[in-house]
Amino acid sequence: MKSSPLRGERPAARDAVVTTAPSGDPAEARELAERFGLRAEAREGRTLEELFQAGSPVLILAARRADLYERGRTYRATVGMAFLRVLRARKGETDPLVAHADLEHGDSVLDATLGLGGDALVAAHATGARVVGLEKDPLIAAFTQAALRRLPKHGRDPGRLVEVIRADHRAWLKDQPARSFDVVLLDPMFRRAGDSGPLFDLLRSHGEHAPLDAETLREAQRVARRGVLVKDAARGEELQRLGLTPKASRRSAAIAFAWAPAAQR
Repeated sequence: MKSSPLRGERPAARDAVVTTAPSGDPAEARELAERFGLRAEAREGRTLEELFQAGSPVLILAARRADLYERGRTYRATVGMAFLRVLRARKGETDPLVAHADLEHGDSVLDATLGLGGDALVAAHATGARVVGLEKDPLIAAFTQAALRRLPKHGRDPGRLVEVIRADHRAWLKDQPARSFDVVLLDPMFRRAGDSGPLFDLLRSHGEHAPLDAETLREAQRVARRGVLVKDAARGEELQRLGLTPKASRRSAAIAFAWAPAAQR
């Protein structure tokens, strides 16, 4: 069974196939396909070349890894540098996102622009509580969910706390009661041209390129109990466009943060 497509969803993402390597679990392939509106197919001994003949993206699940094949490129399902951020946090370092959002144990967090799930993973490690992550693109949602399930040892517990929901954050926020989460995270990351690497190429090809708008920020402030943490490139031009003041950070930082307090009752 497929979920209905979201408005503006790319046809290639809807046609994507989820299948398994010999060590993979067909039940997981069916579950991810149903949750995120993709197509599950039994491997049935087919080679990679046979799987690719239809030209659709193919997400292959193995027991310890997952790989996405799309347009002649291969992407390993991973949360990027976030696992190293968690390792550093375990050694006592404070992650900038955790510091700027003032996250504490037990806080409820909404990552409204999930992407690869790195910030959600770091937030889950800091709070020890469920983190809801919203991702509009069904293929990226499934890819990120697969990555969170295959983290090395120290990332497994926080990875299990991240709940991936396929949704357009703009519409989803409007449907939520006021003060539903302690903190909301917003990262209009596709405005940052400086990001490089295969995974950022993947995100750009599937991502939402529209800038964060003032109405969405207001909805996030309404849904938050304490406030909204917004990320931008180091120069903070998008933050300033929204009337936000970038927080002080070290001069070499590649990311700027701004805090938007929750809406007053």
